Amino acid sequence: MKQKKFNLDTLLTIFMLLTAFVCMVTFAFIQPFGDGPDEINRFKVVQFIYTHGVLPIGNDPEVLIDGYGASYAFQPILTYIIDGYLLRLLSFLQPSLEMQVFISRLVNVAFGLIMAGYVKKISNLIFTDKKAAWAFTLAVVFLPQNLFLHSYVNTDSMGFLSVAMILYALLTGIKDDFSRSSSLHLSVGIILCALSYYNCYGIVLCAVFVFVIHFFDTADTSGKIRKLSFRLRDCLKKGLPIAGIVLAGISWWFIRNALLYSGDFLALDARQLCAAQTGLAEYNPLTRDTYARLGIPVLTMIFGTDYYTLVWKSFIAMFGPMIIPTHHYIYMGFKYWFIAAITGFLIPRKSNVLSAYTKSQKIIINTVMVTAILIPSYLAVYYSYTWEFQPQGRYFHPMLIPFMYFLAVGIQKLFDFIVFLVSKVVLSLKKEPKKIQHWVSLGLYHFLYAFLGLSLVYSVFIAFLNYYQTAGTSLF
Repeated sequence: MKQKKFNLDTLLTIFMLLTAFVCMVTFAFIQPFGDGPDEINRFKVVQFIYTHGVLPIGNDPEVLIDGYGASYAFQPILTYIIDGYLLRLLSFLQPSLEMQVFISRLVNVAFGLIMAGYVKKISNLIFTDKKAAWAFTLAVVFLPQNLFLHSYVNTDSMGFLSVAMILYALLTGIKDDFSRSSSLHLSVGIILCALSYYNCYGIVLCAVFVFVIHFFDTADTSGKIRKLSFRLRDCLKKGLPIAGIVLAGISWWFIRNALLYSGDFLALDARQLCAAQTGLAEYNPLTRDTYARLGIPVLTMIFGTDYYTLVWKSFIAMFGPMIIPTHHYIYMGFKYWFIAAITGFLIPRKSNVLSAYTKSQKIIINTVMVTAILIPSYLAVYYSYTWEFQPQGRYFHPMLIPFMYFLAVGIQKLFDFIVFLVSKVVLSLKKEPKKIQHWVSLGLYHFLYAFLGLSLVYSVFIAFLNYYQTAGTSLF
């Protein structure tokens, strides 16, 4: 029986990955070059590496963003390095511009598939109930905007993969005392995060917090008093190799920045200065109007403009250059699902989530999940308020996994409560409660699976494809 369940779960996982792959490749193959958010300017960095075989300096004329000034070469560019050198490796094929773009997009498709695999692994660590585990997995993987973000040239995709890897490493590390495997996953995840997307950096802070606090132990001293001790030797023994691998993987980039930009190892000030010098006057980051400079309250920006609406919709599904929405009823479906999940989360019922962890470990994990939601959300709002008004859901996507974690917990509690109420009615009718409980629970979860699956299919193969068929444009 166990073997059958394992095989079914494996087959479903393969089917999920194939579905995700088909959707991402559809996005990547159809979408014209440059329709992905700022893809043309991102691809300038890839083309520079492909053409010259070296990394560009941030203010190189070949990579500057027309009008805005500066370039994406100031930011971590590991994805573009992989793209550029992969194209050089395939240069004997003499790929056209369209083929170069498609090959580069496929690198992000690969990141998306790997991320999906890690999300499934995470779900198995969090939920003992397979139905709830699949609800969480599909909520993350099948969110239309998530798959779209893995289908055009950007560094976001690698950043989102790194968040999944780090969360997986923390969940396994807490259980196995940061074994070699967990430590290696954590090291690689931090490297990918540091060299991809600044908005994801909050998860690195969470990782450091969890790793250090894990080595604090409590011991009974008198039956009532608990003494706190710190396993310094174990912390150093396991932490130093992780730090060494991470430094070996990322230090070259930040040392390079420090040498190129007068000690500015993050290149944030250098990028701002370059934008002021090379961009148009109306885009000068030092003088242009922002909500902060105008003294307008941040809540007015969020709720008094179209910021909230655009962020909400583009978090779910808004393709191309933020002009291709999905169906109105899909947005409404997600809205009511979120409300139902939040309601379920507030129901005072015990949940078997994280059952393999101790009470203190659960507190740590939930604290990390909350923090991993708050940090990227704060950064996204702060950027729009102080730098440039950018109401885009993709800036909030680093929080996708922890956000869906809490919603999945809420929906599990809600469904369990509904099943409980049904069982009370069934008992009064003297029917078979266990059998009916099983079918009611199965029905509720399959209704959610159907909604997530159909939302994805409609968004990709009707909303997205119809737009470009009507426009008569595509990549090839």
